[in-house]
Amino acid sequence: MKKTLIAVAITAALVAAPAFATPYVGAGLGFSTTDSNNTATKVFAGFQSTENFGAQVAYNNFGGYRGAKATAWSVAAVGTMPLDPNWDVFAKLGATENRSTLPGSGRHSDVLWGVGAGYNFNKNIALRLEYEDFGSLPADNLGNRWKATNWGVNAKYTF
Repeated sequence: MKKTLIAVAITAALVAAPAFATPYVGAGLGFSTTDSNNTATKVFAGFQSTENFGAQVAYNNFGGYRGAKATAWSVAAVGTMPLDPNWDVFAKLGATENRSTLPGSGRHSDVLWGVGAGYNFNKNIALRLEYEDFGSLPADNLGNRWKATNWGVNAKYTF
């Protein structure tokens, strides 16, 4: 799976490589599902290489997982379709490294996918609603794997 993560990262970098790429950063609050329902947080950064394509890296904290903590680092290619000057929809596909602080647990790489919609207040500030599926979290000490998903509201600032 590490080879897949590296391949996705390289592909995302090549898609978003033009010098005229527009960088952005953001943060969000959400509702994650692991083995329980939790409040989740997210920080992300990326760049839009064209109106329709870009790349993004993110750190997600899913809150509790089997009495411990679960997080993820991810990289994804992002496709955006503007609907009008203010609204757009987007989808992402990439790789994630999910981590857990459970004793005997560690890391698990998986496919990340997500969809969402954004409202652009102006050329710099946007609000996004998105759903992300992070695949499986690392196995617990009994070998059980739980999926991690997240519904989030994110604020985005474009430079």
